[in-house]
Amino acid sequence: QDDPSEVQQRAQQLRKELVEISDDVQALSHELHSSKLEYLGAVAGIKSWCKEFGDRHGMKVTFQSDVFSPIPTDIGATLFRVLQEALHNAVKHSGVKQIEVRLLEQPNELHLTISDAGRGFEIGAAKQGRGLGLASMEERVRLVKGTITIDSKPMGGTSIRARVPFVFEQTPRAMAG
Repeated sequence: QDDPSEVQQRAQQLRKELVEISDDVQALSHELHSSKLEYLGAVAGIKSWCKEFGDRHGMKVTFQSDVFSPIPTDIGATLFRVLQEALHNAVKHSGVKQIEVRLLEQPNELHLTISDAGRGFEIGAAKQGRGLGLASMEERVRLVKGTITIDSKPMGGTSIRARVPFVFEQTPRAMAG
């Protein structure tokens, strides 16, 4: 308080931090309720989010899909949340600039795979840690009667595979084949 210039510097720093927090909260709220899933459908919404995420973080997120059937909202939202958590973890911990995302339609189930060739991690240690990311992904997938497999090892990359049971509606393409 004795040095007005120091008070002014501190006030400017606090203002800058407040703007950053406000931007982060806005981005987070946008991610928590992605209207793209509702308006575009799960596949197009996930594809669009992968591109936005890659652009925002300066990395390449490659998305491939062979899903042609409409995905129910609860399953689409679950896969979207798993993807979000996996990509955020990859940005924080993997050290890579490229991540691959695949969404595949198999008989009676959907498969979501997120993989990178980054630092990897010790799964047991990560589950014992303070973060809720892995537990959150497992719980979300379990709630839609699916399973999730996380393969990672230090300096060996990470692959997350979610498998969700789902009976696809017969589309004209599927019936013709």
